[in-house]
Amino acid sequence: MTQEEVADRLGVSRASVVNFLQEARDRGIVTIAVASEHLQSVRVSRELCKRFGLKSCVVIPDDGGRLPDYERIGRAGGRLLTEILEPSDILGVSWGRTVLALSASLPAVHLPGVSVVQIAGSAIGTAEFSPELCTTNIANRLGARCVNLYAPGIVSRPEVKKLFMQEPTLVEQFKLIRSCSKVLFGVAGVGRASTALRSGYMTPEKIRPYVQGGAVGVMSGRFFDRDGKPVLGPLDEQMIGLTLREIARSPERICIAGGPDKVEAIGGMLAGGYATILVTDETTAQALMTRH
Repeated sequence: MTQEEVADRLGVSRASVVNFLQEARDRGIVTIAVASEHLQSVRVSRELCKRFGLKSCVVIPDDGGRLPDYERIGRAGGRLLTEILEPSDILGVSWGRTVLALSASLPAVHLPGVSVVQIAGSAIGTAEFSPELCTTNIANRLGARCVNLYAPGIVSRPEVKKLFMQEPTLVEQFKLIRSCSKVLFGVAGVGRASTALRSGYMTPEKIRPYVQGGAVGVMSGRFFDRDGKPVLGPLDEQMIGLTLREIARSPERICIAGGPDKVEAIGGMLAGGYATILVTDETTAQALMTRH
């Protein structure tokens, strides 16, 4: 109950309730403490920062399975994003289920000087794969400029990509994309439950060479191994979007990802130093600490 509600129930003023509480604390009748188990996520957060050289790490406590991990992580990521954005930031946005959840739950603020840019090309897929929707939602919630990348995420042949990348419009867009001051992205595994496969963006046949090459995860359509090293394959010559090395050049890189099926992928991403800020759940964070 609020102090106002207590005052109404007792038939006294709110000031009297404040005084009663203070006197109760002074006498030792009432004590206020934080249960130690709720500090676990804070400890794990600090340990992850130290182990992986993160600037910041947000670890959200488990909720007993009431909401999907991606929704809870997306909401936490949205709150963090509104706290760290600067008025003149260029925010690069990738795609994924967690990024989409963030874009849908982002608190509305007024940052008209911010530019929100799409860093991976588009595709016809499910709602889970919608880079342009992620970018548009975030820009609308921020009252910011939106720059969508109107090019396919994967083209049919390498020579088609070369032609696309010579287009003056795309040349100018990529100058902006490569100048992002902050980049927001999720991480997926390479199993059949991966967002990249469920969305139709990639197929098991297309990613097989990457898995055979040691890939454990994918971010913004790019594959990496358990040490975070890029795993290259035929699709790289057909993808339109930032590479892993280009993402790593951004001053601030925010990864929002979690879930038991992504521990190996997130661990590889962290080992590669791709994130400066991580938002994840407590179970995933604990598993990351025991990963070798």
